[in-house]
Amino acid sequence: MLSPRYWIFFLIVLAAIGYSMLKPDTLTSADSSDIITSPADPFSYRYLELDNGLKVVLINTPNTDKAAAAMTVSVGSGDDPDNRNGLAHFLEHMLFLGTDPYPEPGEYQAYISRNGGSHNAFTAHAQTTYFYEIENDAMAGALDRFAPFFISPRFDEAYVDREKNAVHAEFQSKLKDDFRRIFSAEKQAMNPEHPYAKFSTGNLDTLSDTADSKVRDDLLAFYKEHYSSDRMTLVLAGDYPLEQLEGWARSHFSAVPKREIAKQINHKPLFVEGQLPLDMNIEPVKEIRRLQFTFPMPEVMSLYDYKPVQLLSNLIGHEGEGSLLAYLKQQGWAEALSSGRAISTENESALTVQISLTRLGLLHTENITQALMHYFELMKVKPFPEYLKTEQQQLNELTFRYLEHGQLSDYVVRVSTNMQLFPVQDIIYGNYKALIPTDEQMRPYLNALSANNMLRTLIAPGVVTDMVDPWYATPMRIRPSDYAKLDIETNGLDALHLPVANPFIPTDFSLHAGTERATPTALIHNDGQQAWYYPENEFKAPKSQIILRLALEPVQQSARQQVLAKLYARAINEALNTYSYPASLAGLNYSLSATNRGLDIGFGGYQDKLPELMRRVLSEMNNLVISDDEFERYRASLQRSLENNLKAKPFQRTIAELKHWLYEPSFNEDDLLAALADVNREDVIRFANEYSNDLSSILYVHGNVSEKDAKEMADIVAKRFPANASTLPLPEVKQLPEGQFSQVIEQEHPDNAFSLYIQGQATDDNSRARMSLLTQILSAPYYQYMRTEQQLGYVVVATAFPQQTVPGLLFVVQSPTATPNKIMQQSQIFFENFAPQLAATTPEEFAAFKEGLVTLLLEKAKNMPEKAGQFWQEITVGRYSFDTRSAIAEQVKTLTLDDIITLYNDAITEKKFSWAVFSKGGDIENLTPLSEQNRSQLPAFPRPDLTAIPTTN
Repeated sequence: MLSPRYWIFFLIVLAAIGYSMLKPDTLTSADSSDIITSPADPFSYRYLELDNGLKVVLINTPNTDKAAAAMTVSVGSGDDPDNRNGLAHFLEHMLFLGTDPYPEPGEYQAYISRNGGSHNAFTAHAQTTYFYEIENDAMAGALDRFAPFFISPRFDEAYVDREKNAVHAEFQSKLKDDFRRIFSAEKQAMNPEHPYAKFSTGNLDTLSDTADSKVRDDLLAFYKEHYSSDRMTLVLAGDYPLEQLEGWARSHFSAVPKREIAKQINHKPLFVEGQLPLDMNIEPVKEIRRLQFTFPMPEVMSLYDYKPVQLLSNLIGHEGEGSLLAYLKQQGWAEALSSGRAISTENESALTVQISLTRLGLLHTENITQALMHYFELMKVKPFPEYLKTEQQQLNELTFRYLEHGQLSDYVVRVSTNMQLFPVQDIIYGNYKALIPTDEQMRPYLNALSANNMLRTLIAPGVVTDMVDPWYATPMRIRPSDYAKLDIETNGLDALHLPVANPFIPTDFSLHAGTERATPTALIHNDGQQAWYYPENEFKAPKSQIILRLALEPVQQSARQQVLAKLYARAINEALNTYSYPASLAGLNYSLSATNRGLDIGFGGYQDKLPELMRRVLSEMNNLVISDDEFERYRASLQRSLENNLKAKPFQRTIAELKHWLYEPSFNEDDLLAALADVNREDVIRFANEYSNDLSSILYVHGNVSEKDAKEMADIVAKRFPANASTLPLPEVKQLPEGQFSQVIEQEHPDNAFSLYIQGQATDDNSRARMSLLTQILSAPYYQYMRTEQQLGYVVVATAFPQQTVPGLLFVVQSPTATPNKIMQQSQIFFENFAPQLAATTPEEFAAFKEGLVTLLLEKAKNMPEKAGQFWQEITVGRYSFDTRSAIAEQVKTLTLDDIITLYNDAITEKKFSWAVFSKGGDIENLTPLSEQNRSQLPAFPRPDLTAIPTTN
């Protein structure tokens, strides 16, 4: 029988559903269906279908700075011809390289960039999606350049040959990427006749011309066979009337050809009948220890509104009392567990369970498998509990009722994808709609959770292997499963049980925020203690965000103390996990992390139960308990994480080492690993008992909370963690010495990497504005030259790289073929050639660059967490006027082309600014090694003053 709390919530849910059913827009198309939207959604929608069969959703986004578009085509890597693996992915690349109206290959990218936008595309198994986001006023021009992708792409022979190299570079850049390696290896266990088992990325082996066919001919044939208007779904979103958006949809996309080609549906099973169960071993590059189970299941698309697989995944992945993960942690075998749908096609789906193992867990894979099977039996032995079905519905409806928008480009991608999956009325609601499934509907999915229907994969260093994956050379082994239930019962299995009713589901949705204010108010501002408050009235949701920083000077100054802080945070998080996990399911989250400044604690979600969670977390922080076994597990886990960081992508390593060099104090992975080797459990306990003796604190309360309640939270913090140290200054940013310098990092990876940093000379807003605008102008041409024209690598970036208040430019290339020295030479050629191009910039182009950057800087927060994060950033750097972005934007408006030309000549052409190149794969000629500099003696930029007294709002 459901408790009164559940009935109260159920009535709220019914009211929310009723409201959402009343909210759909009145649509102009005679055959359109109503789109169910959230009561919290300020957007307006219209659905229509063009005469060519193209399905379109239009979204009016009032008061937004950006517009966006997405086109999804129901074709993906699963449609690749057998002799052309990666062709769908290659085609995705080629559509960016010129159309009949805009034949220049970089025109689309340049237009998006100079108008403050971004763009991308991706190829999945059954879809390819193209999307962009841009300054709202530039939407018409973007559509002019975007629509021809699907009408008149050129597929120029020269760029077909060049872009094969880019696809190959992308492939090679992932040769040491464990996600790609494991993904590819797992396919070797599947039915080779199933499209999902194909190699999907492509490389020069699969995309080269052969005696029988040229890849360009195959590309054209594939485009004509699959890119048909009736297989496409388009979303246009922006601050325009729906009528305007509809006019653009019709004028730009009515010419997309309809080819009357039926989509081919695969009927081959994912695994050959009788093939399962299988055991598989995969050896990774990084220190990964994971036991993974994949269970093929019936298709689930037709039951999207019941979500049976989501329900099972939520139960298997539960982390509260009685859960599988809680049991495995108690045994010392596992660190984390996740479960979710891995594959979903018209014919089948698959559920995957991933368990991150401890070293001890590697010795107990049979016990872990038996525990998983035991938990499955608990799910099957009785009729599936109704309260768990109801809870899924309640939580989904709650999320939908208070739906928050994020990045607009992400949203249009989701909607265009959903248009391929759901009926029109559910293209938004379908992700959240969760009717209560019957036991009959659940049964096929429960039955699939069986030891006789599993691919069990052990991923760990040193596992037994006898073959390699043909694409990534990953060592692996596949054999029939030898799992059998153990004769002896695993200790403590009777502790496993299904989750109890969630006590954190909110029931109070009233709004309590105080009078609207422009910026946060300082409730307390002493040397060592700050408390800030902002009542949220823009996003009218019963939610709050609370951020607490315990700043600890010993942690900032010592690698050893940072290691101890990380181990302490891990221990507290583990102690709280079974308590806090149900809260996270109910939309109430906390995070505790150790940083280079101390300890950061964040709380977010529904205000109803948030103070209760906050009190419990802060209380637990004062009561550390850690056993010898737990300490050893946490220490080993931290060591593995640090060592894996050293195996990140080469360009990531160069940037990480650049930042380490710039900051003082700063400790890299090698420093932390050296310190970790010398700590023990007693050190962690001592840290827990003593860190509060030397701390300052900053509390920020943002959201649906009154000033009185905010002050009470500040009192709680003051009592638990009284400030007894002065406000901790920020780390210093070192000034590079005059000249050009280089530093080489060592790493085992086939690719080379190059990161050129040009440091600004001043920290005022005008200097920051000038550097940002120069980056806005440079980014697209540098990408076009280095990647498209010179084919130097898949990863090519030119971006602003500010550090605190210090502006900077960063040029990054990761290449499978070019040395860092060659990349430097080509960069220099680009810099020389770009100078006259910059001088030739027209007034209209320059105005567009400025307006695009201003739009980026002044872009409004899209949800409460983002807004809170922006204010928190200002608090942490002591900018209590809360106007960094707007002040820089005002400076951008004043800049002239001569200002930028002067900056370009000083910083780049004449090298009056300091340069530093961090590279992997070789040194740079004629650059002085940074190692010859006495870093400790170099001056630092002035640090922001964190003790300045804020003005009253």
